Amino acid sequence: MTETSLQNNHLPDPAPFLRHVISMALLFVLVLGIVGVNPFRQTLAPMDLLLAYPGWDNAGVDTPLVNAERSDALDHRLPNWREFRRELWEGHIPLWNPVHQLGAVGIQAPIYEGLSIPFLVYALTPNEAVGYTFAILANYFLAAFGTYFLLFFMFRNRVAAIFGAMVFAFCGFNIAWAHWPHLTTSALIPWVLATQLRYWQSGRLSWALGFTLSVALMGLGGFPFVAILGAISSLILAIVLLFAELRSSGINQLTVRRVTGLACAGIAGALLALPGLLQIKEILDSTDLSSRTSGTGFTPYDIIYMFGSDFADHLGVERTFSAGIPAAILTLLALYFIFKSPNRFAVFGLLVATFTLATAFGAAPANLIKLIPGFDVNTWSRASVLFGLSAAILSSFSIHRISFLYSKIYYNPLIIVFICILQAINLWFWFGQINSRPDIETFFPETPSISYVLDNIRPGQSIIADDSFLVSGFLSNYRLPELFAHGFRTDAQNKIAADIAPSYQTTYTASIIQCSDINFSSRGITYAGVRFFLVKDGCATELAHQTSGIGQRPTLPLNNGALKGDLLIDKPMNATNVQVLFGTYDQDHAPSALMFDLYKDELLVAHAEIPPEAVRNNRFATFGFNQDVPLVAGTYRYVISMAKPDSEKMLSAWAFETAGGATYQIGSSTFPGIPKIKVVEKTQLPQNFSITPVEPGIDVIENHEVSGSGYYVNALNGQPEADYGPVRLATYRPDDVTVEYSGATHGWVIFPIRTNKYWRATLDGRPVELKKFLDFFPAVEVSGQGKIRFYYDSSHLLKTLEFCIAGFALSVITLILVNGRSSIPRASTG
Repeated sequence: MTETSLQNNHLPDPAPFLRHVISMALLFVLVLGIVGVNPFRQTLAPMDLLLAYPGWDNAGVDTPLVNAERSDALDHRLPNWREFRRELWEGHIPLWNPVHQLGAVGIQAPIYEGLSIPFLVYALTPNEAVGYTFAILANYFLAAFGTYFLLFFMFRNRVAAIFGAMVFAFCGFNIAWAHWPHLTTSALIPWVLATQLRYWQSGRLSWALGFTLSVALMGLGGFPFVAILGAISSLILAIVLLFAELRSSGINQLTVRRVTGLACAGIAGALLALPGLLQIKEILDSTDLSSRTSGTGFTPYDIIYMFGSDFADHLGVERTFSAGIPAAILTLLALYFIFKSPNRFAVFGLLVATFTLATAFGAAPANLIKLIPGFDVNTWSRASVLFGLSAAILSSFSIHRISFLYSKIYYNPLIIVFICILQAINLWFWFGQINSRPDIETFFPETPSISYVLDNIRPGQSIIADDSFLVSGFLSNYRLPELFAHGFRTDAQNKIAADIAPSYQTTYTASIIQCSDINFSSRGITYAGVRFFLVKDGCATELAHQTSGIGQRPTLPLNNGALKGDLLIDKPMNATNVQVLFGTYDQDHAPSALMFDLYKDELLVAHAEIPPEAVRNNRFATFGFNQDVPLVAGTYRYVISMAKPDSEKMLSAWAFETAGGATYQIGSSTFPGIPKIKVVEKTQLPQNFSITPVEPGIDVIENHEVSGSGYYVNALNGQPEADYGPVRLATYRPDDVTVEYSGATHGWVIFPIRTNKYWRATLDGRPVELKKFLDFFPAVEVSGQGKIRFYYDSSHLLKTLEFCIAGFALSVITLILVNGRSSIPRASTG
């Protein structure tokens, strides 16, 4: 019999409660130390990725890029969280989200994590940047505390439990997926196992109800595949416990009651999560999942990277799984201890590790793996979260055995403390490699272009942003709806998107739009209510002329005098702007405003001024003209000057060293060569589009056909003309919209949002059939003037809730009856 055999786990814990408080406090400090963030000066939101792209060059803030694999947090999680939070703070339950892909189900769908603990923390915190940091920390605290209790219930060793809690909370999977629902879901797995185990040990009803709550929260965590992995872990633990019980005492009434009680508690938890899970099912039912593939990027030999050497060469979300070098060594050492002194919980950890090797690392035949629920449409490498769980259990077991076997050696505690410190430092270093900690001021800054669009956009209108803003969906954080935002898409939606930007799809759910790929002649733009395009400067214009030459060098600083020279225009054109390449000598911007003047035979034909902030180091600065400037072929004279040439800071233009005999002047000095100058003219955009250069580097293109919040068409087939004139927005809520049609002709009124089967419509207060235009946009038939209401009917949610609450109550009543009035302790945790 081992030292862990035959414990009375029903009696009050013999360890003083104060020691648990101290252990939890120490674990709290360790989590904060490993994350290494000052939540009141820094944020864990990946603003380093946001600010790495040209769309935010004029935001006035900057931060070094740490990790480029954080786009999902910015194009999916945070846009939805910010919308839910805004609605809740305004006193509304966000059952419908108008920002996500022009419309999607709201907080009740777990894939958006609106029913999770971290979102609750985020929503309740007054400052959003601080709230998001607290939300991420909440996940790590949940994972750490849950693992601590699980391991303490297993081995009754607080130091081992603290070590194992660090291992799982900051295993490679949880560090890499910090900004995804993967972590939100995985953080609940230890709580499911801990409450399951403690109920088995004690039979207390409170632990069974804790198991119910943990199962429900795991189901609502937002990533069903990780929840399935948690359920598989729970099943393996149940099998281990039951097998050990059968070996020790056989089947008896108490065993049957415990098994039945756990089943009832688990069913009750599943029923609590069922309404949300049904929302996920409906989203997936309307989506073509045929292109989703399973498989893994690992091989069985990649298990060697449990020591973390893969961090340096193959750093990436899908490949990161190591739980720390000390933990890896102790995990292997546990194999020796299991052989010398078998322990059911160590065997459980070994079984979980075996399952992980067979699935995540592809050791088992693929045909067998695909038979496991969830593995046919998900990437198997994500099962590496179970490596973190098994490493936590096995390394904790090693610490437990070391502290027991060598307890009489006076320096044994120092060795264990040293190992714990090494593990914490290792995890702190790896966390910083993958996750940034930018200053709190970087949290979604506004730029001039974003502010301009926010001031002019109306409900029902949307935007398209090109790759200057990286992935479509980033601007949804500013409450700007985007058709191409990250997420699942319907077939009809894909057809509309492909007509607007044929090469829009970069992954199954994400889009990066190239400005050159946008079909501005597509009627889908107007049908989708796209009012604004935010694109890189010049992408919607045409380069008409640029200087050329050999070599390059900076001119003398313009502080010495105006830059002058001749510019040969070889063909007629209508110039919209001139671009000049400047160097600011590593300053953030120019020391003063700049003027550009263009002369033809001493006659001023063009003039433009730009502020200092418009000039960046080693970038072209754009001098935009107030109106198109017609230029005939011939020689012109340019003059580029500083408003404050006496500034202490310098500014130069970049010039070709030689350019076919051309020269330029700085003050009274003449030099060979010519500055790098581009003359740009407008493309032949459709007449309803105009370009507004709100800021350097970014153009805002406006579609004037989208003048309101809804439109009229005379037919639902073909490509009818969309007329926004006779449709006026009367009232607006994200889930309840009323428009007024003032026309007299028969046709259909369209509101350009995405809806689902639960949307309804009325015409002048009478229910009418809600049809679909292009099988996507809601449409109501009209024969004359009328008031049309589009609204989301949430009554189906109430019906589902009633059923689930009834099932939950029945399961809990059965649990209480099965559990009995008294609890009998189980024997042996060894």
